[in-house]
Amino acid sequence: MKIGSINQRVIENIYKSNKVEEKAIKNEKIDTIQISDLGKYLSEVNNKKEEINIEKVNELKKKIDNGTYRIDSKDIAKKIIEHMRGEK
Repeated sequence: MKIGSINQRVIENIYKSNKVEEKAIKNEKIDTIQISDLGKYLSEVNNKKEEINIEKVNELKKKIDNGTYRIDSKDIAKKIIEHMRGEK
């Protein structure tokens, strides 16, 4: 078995290449994401699909398509006020 001297340049090159890799790892940017409260709320609403009354939705679609859907502005105003007061 022959044991020769280790070339100092080889060791320096290995050391330098490891330092470059360490710097690259430290400088890596990590992607992050932040979801707003509205986004979280919309996600929750989207996940509660089973609570949607499909029959009522289809009925309203038919009325809209036929032109027979009427909006009662007093009922809308009443619901807005109730919602703002936190009644429902």
